[in-house]
Amino acid sequence: MFLLFGVNVRAQERPLSPKARELTQALAVLRTSPDDSATQERYLKAFPHDYKEFLNLFEQDHELYDGHDFVEALSVAGKDHETDLGKLLVGLAKDAHHDADAPSYLQHSTAAYAARHPKTFAELFKQLPPEKQTQLVTFLADVENHRSYSAYQEIIDGLNGIGEDKLAIRFKEAR
Repeated sequence: MFLLFGVNVRAQERPLSPKARELTQALAVLRTSPDDSATQERYLKAFPHDYKEFLNLFEQDHELYDGHDFVEALSVAGKDHETDLGKLLVGLAKDAHHDADAPSYLQHSTAAYAARHPKTFAELFKQLPPEKQTQLVTFLADVENHRSYSAYQEIIDGLNGIGEDKLAIRFKEAR
C-alpha cells in the first residue's frame, strides 16, 4: 500500500507535459472568467481533440488522471460555442469505448450535449462515416441501467422532436 502511494506521489511531483499544463492553465482561467467567450474558446482549443490524446492525459496513471473537472468544464466552455463543443464531443466520442472515469464522464457529457442540442448533434452525427456513427451510438448506449440514464432517453426524444425519427430509432434500438 505504501509503495503504491509513493508511486502516485512521485507521479504527481513530475512536471506536467506542455499539453497538460496548457489545459490546466486554460481551466484555471475558465474558472475565473466562465462567461468570457474568448476564455471559453481557449479552453475548447486546449482540450484534447483526439481520443488517444484524451486517454493519454486522463487515463489511470496518466498526468491528469480521472479528468472529471476537465470534462465537466466543457459545458461551461461550450456555453457560447455550441457547434465547437459539439464537434469536440462527437469527435472524441466517435472513437471512444465505455470505461470508468474519464471515458464515462465523456459519455455523460456527450449524451447531455446531444439531448440539449439535438439538431446540431444530428448534423454532426450525419457527417460521420457509418462505422463511426455505429461506434458513437454504441458508446452512448453502453450503460448498466437506462432508466437511471435520463439523458439517453432525452436524446431519443430530442431527435424525434426535430423530425429525426430514423436516427432516434437507431438510438432506441441500441438500448
